[in-house]
Formats: sequence, C-alpha cells, structure tokens
Amino acid sequence: MREKFQGQTTARSAADRELSHAVIALVDQLRNTYGVDLRPYETRSVSLDTQMTLLDEATESAFTALTELDPERQRALGRLIVDLQDLRRRIRTEHSEPEQALSPHEFAGAIRRLRGAESVAGLRKLICREVAHAAHLDRILLSEVHNGTWRGLELYSVVRTEAVLLSPHALPLTSESAERRAWETRSAVLAGSDTDIGPSQEAAQMLASSSYVVAPITVSTGVIGLLHGSRATGEGLDAVVRDVLGAFARTSGTLFERVMLADRLSEQKNLIIQRLQQEAREAEILEHADVHFVDENSTRCSVARAGGLNEGLDTPVLGSLTAREREVFALVVRGASNADIAEELVISIFTVKTHVKKILRKLGAMNRSEAIYRYLEMTDSR
Repeated sequence: MREKFQGQTTARSAADRELSHAVIALVDQLRNTYGVDLRPYETRSVSLDTQMTLLDEATESAFTALTELDPERQRALGRLIVDLQDLRRRIRTEHSEPEQALSPHEFAGAIRRLRGAESVAGLRKLICREVAHAAHLDRILLSEVHNGTWRGLELYSVVRTEAVLLSPHALPLTSESAERRAWETRSAVLAGSDTDIGPSQEAAQMLASSSYVVAPITVSTGVIGLLHGSRATGEGLDAVVRDVLGAFARTSGTLFERVMLADRLSEQKNLIIQRLQQEAREAEILEHADVHFVDENSTRCSVARAGGLNEGLDTPVLGSLTAREREVFALVVRGASNADIAEELVISIFTVKTHVKKILRKLGAMNRSEAIYRYLEMTDSR
C-alpha cells in the first residue's frame, strides 16, 4: 500500500513539473517573441497559484499586444493565446479542489432559487447569499454602476454579528482599478497584493480584506453593476473563485432584466386597474345624478351667479345649472383646464370632471368646445 501511494505521489509530482515547465515555456515565448513585459518569477519554484497568475497576466498582455502587430503576427499570437488558455484549463482541471469547485447541478439549483425572486431588492439579497455559499466567500458586495461611478447597494456577511457598513457615496471607476478593469473588459478580475492589480481602498474597507474578486453584472445595454467577494481571513482568491463569481454575475444580469421587466409590467397593470376603478366610480355617480330635460316654463335664475358668464343673459338651459355648475362652466368658457378649475375652486379633478359631464348633458353638448359654442350662440342671439 505504501509503495502504491508513493508511486501516485511520484506520478503527481512529475505531472506538476511538466505543467510548470509548460507554463514557463509559453510565458518565455510570449516575452521573447513579442516583447511582452511580464513580472519576474522564480523559475525553480513556480507554484500552482503562480502558474495561474502567470497565465492570466500573459493572456491579458497578449490581447493588448494584438493591436500593435501586423496580420500575420496577429494570427501567430492568437494561436499562442489559445495555447495559454488550454494550459490554464488543464491546470484547473487537474488541481481544482472539490470544495471550491461548483458542480453544474449546484449552479443550476442556485439559479432556480434566484429565479424565485419577486423584486429587484429581493434578487439583490438572494444573489449575495447564493454567491457566498457557492464560492465559499465570507463577504459579498453588490453595487450599481452609473455614469462612470459605482455605489454599493447590498453588503452581505456570513458572520451575522459582524458589523457590515456600506459607503454612502458613489465612487469613481478610477483608472488602473480592479473595478475599472472589470467594467471595461466585462470579465471577473482578481485584486490583491499577489496579482497585477491592487485593491481599491473603499472596496477593501467594505469587504474587510485587501484581496478580493470583482465581476461585472451586464445586461443588453451594458454594465449595470459589480459583484465583489472576499474571505474574512484575507487569503488570496484563486481562479476557481473568480470563475464562479463571474458565472453568477453574468447570470445575474439576465435575472435583473427579467425582474425589472416584471416590476414594470406589474406597475402598468396597477395603473390600469386604478384607472378602471376610477372610471367605474364616475359612471356610478353619473348613473344616480339628478339630470332632467329643461322645460321652457322652468324657473329661471339670474346668470349673474355664474361669476364670469354674461350677467344679462337668462336662458332656461343656463337656469338649469346649479350654483357650483355655473361656477365651473364660467371657468370652462374662459378656457380653463380641469386642473385649473380644481385649483381655482379648491375641489378635486374628479369632482370637476363630474360637474363638466353634468353641464355637457344639460347643454346637450358632446364636448367642452360645443358647450362653449352653444353659450356664444346664446350670447349672440340676445
């Protein structure tokens, strides 16, 4: 048994050395052939974390160098980038720890739970909890991005008794920051002392760690938010955590669009219901209103009470209007809107509409313009 274990250990060590040499060979090829400047490393002790970091830095630098090359060298460098990515996937497959990796089944279950969110605020809270559990992170920060700034909206801590404070201010997406790079590249970024980009002071304070990962939340119109994650121990995070956070951030964008659309439809539905209820109330009032045809021999009232109508004009039609209706009609004749009438008489717009409908019916008019025309006819025929 001991000999079998020693044999497995020896084989694993040989495989690790092979991967380490492959990383060094590709990085050296990138540096020597294309002049890409990469940070120095100790050739004899390239750890797993260093291998992943070197490959990430090499890939990013290679993409930057692509724009400065002629087409033939671009194709050659493109093949080298593919080799870098293939080697990175191989290392991650052979060395990822089971407790850090997220299985497709677990990810699908988390997404199903996120789809159950009924509001944007509820989705924000649920995303933070699911990401913390899936990526084994202690703090999750969800922020919104707007006009070149980012502002924290939700800060979740696994430790319930731990003080969790959000920055009250919008923070700029400063150049050379991890947040800016995530926003520009639309990909997850590792920040810390052992990476090529340091943490921002504000994010480090909120996350209680100088090492964190940040991923953009994107929708069809662009980046709308950022998702940060860290561990309370302050330990550096690896590419597995970065990829898990990035996957959740990408899916979150689609979920946010879905929930925001549902919120908008719900709001429109409520407005329609309110309008229909208002119309029903108005119809009920008009159904029981005291409306009658005017008799030529009915008692005539002085139009002077109308407060603005022709004081010398006295007709059966105008005489059928109540005192309040005459006040409303006088303002209608002057061209006042329903809102203006409501403000002038200190009544609600709903009450104004009710009075106007009664006035139109008594005058035999279809609309306000016809009512004014009939009044002018009465004035001219005087």
